[in-house]
Amino acid sequence: MDLEHSIYPGSFYSLLGFLDRKEVPYENVADLFPPPDCDLDALAASVIQADPVPDHEFDRQDAARKYQTLLVEFDGCSELWAVHAMAIAVLRRRNPPEFVRQLFLRIWREKGKELADGLPVRWLISSATTFADHGDTFEQRSGGMGLSVLFDLIKLHDSERRVSGRPNDAAFPRLKSKPRNHPLAFDMAGYSLPNGDLDRIMLARLWRLAEQDATLRPLGFRMLRMVMTDKRSVFSRVQRYRRTKSDG
Repeated sequence: MDLEHSIYPGSFYSLLGFLDRKEVPYENVADLFPPPDCDLDALAASVIQADPVPDHEFDRQDAARKYQTLLVEFDGCSELWAVHAMAIAVLRRRNPPEFVRQLFLRIWREKGKELADGLPVRWLISSATTFADHGDTFEQRSGGMGLSVLFDLIKLHDSERRVSGRPNDAAFPRLKSKPRNHPLAFDMAGYSLPNGDLDRIMLARLWRLAEQDATLRPLGFRMLRMVMTDKRSVFSRVQRYRRTKSDG
């Protein structure tokens, strides 16, 4: 590997080191979670009334302190949201306890629709990432990874595009003169905006994965419907260039 020409200093050696530091496990995790057979209805009905978090440095491995920050974030919301978020936080680190994985999956099996309808989008994305890492089925792992990468790349792409000053619901105007076709990365062939079907196939495959798994379904349907209806993403903008034609 040619480290000298890597766009990230140190290439994947540095990236993996960064990821390793982010994945150091929390301490005393078991004390924070309800029993595996807890009453999720009662947890969902319980409304959080959080105390402020002291404004000073704290140990990144302190599970109790992490949970307190989540209680503050979800102040006034269902306690189930905070427990779910703490499960994600634990599962994103190395060697998580199996009971936390089982709790995360049980919450989505039994309360998936409520979570999908109510959670902020960043927690939907985090849920998809957690399904990718810890799902029980092929559909959960593949669908979770696909949804996670889809939303991360929309955020990355559209944040960079925002530097242009154009609103994200406005496509770039067509040039009157013939545009210069600058090469794509990796010398890929350019995508045909009027005729291409890459976007439709990508979304259809993700929908099918979600449709085939009852546990993933509420999350997958919610996230993909967001892509289908929000006019501010690249998926909406490419429709402005598409020629009207019959899908044969």
